[in-house]
Amino acid sequence: MNPKAVFGRNAVEEALRAHAEVNRLYLAKESRAPWADAILDEARERRIRFDFVPQAKLNEICGSHEHQGVVAIVSPVAYTTLEECLQRCGPQATLLALDRVQNPRNLGMMIRTALGAGVAAVLVPARGGALLDDDVTRASAGALFHVPIVKCGNLPQALRKCRDAGFWVYGLAGEGEMDVFAVDWPDRVVLVMGNETEGLRHGVAKTCDSLVRIPLAKGLRSLNVAVAAGISLFQIAAQLRGHHT
Repeated sequence: MNPKAVFGRNAVEEALRAHAEVNRLYLAKESRAPWADAILDEARERRIRFDFVPQAKLNEICGSHEHQGVVAIVSPVAYTTLEECLQRCGPQATLLALDRVQNPRNLGMMIRTALGAGVAAVLVPARGGALLDDDVTRASAGALFHVPIVKCGNLPQALRKCRDAGFWVYGLAGEGEMDVFAVDWPDRVVLVMGNETEGLRHGVAKTCDSLVRIPLAKGLRSLNVAVAAGISLFQIAAQLRGHHT
């Protein structure tokens, strides 16, 4: 299931009207058609990323010259809303929230790990992170289609809603005051992972109830984000299984 390129004014407008999960819009730099303004307004309202690119790039993306200067890339997965996700969560549930993870391979590996660790859903930002595209699908080895994905326009706001629903929010950071192996994990947990190079944004870190760290030997400062997520998620899963044995 590869991302689908929808092109041409009518097709793109219909995709937007139908609330299709559009990952990104591409518009021709050379074209300034008056109808494009309405498409851009809709994209801004729905927080859909858009880029102005040369006509040749549009030809390449959709394999046609009949794009009329606009192409939409539709997601291969159907997102769930945060409200639906929280309603489906039982008294014991773990969520994984990703703050601007950029590398598609990392993203795919984390989604696959989340599936294996029994994570109830993965929260991803509407903007700023890697797109859920074919590269992510391959890296997840198909797990992308088996884990509910929640697209968040405002991650700190989404984390606050999780807290209101009874979740404790933990951010993984090198400066975390608690060791992931020493935390007494509650039954409802959100684990938040940051960007590969910059970590958690300040606003996201402030929203967390606590910051936790993985203790590292030999002066090593950090781990690959997908590896760190795997260690943490399976530690949470192992301890929560122990709560009910």
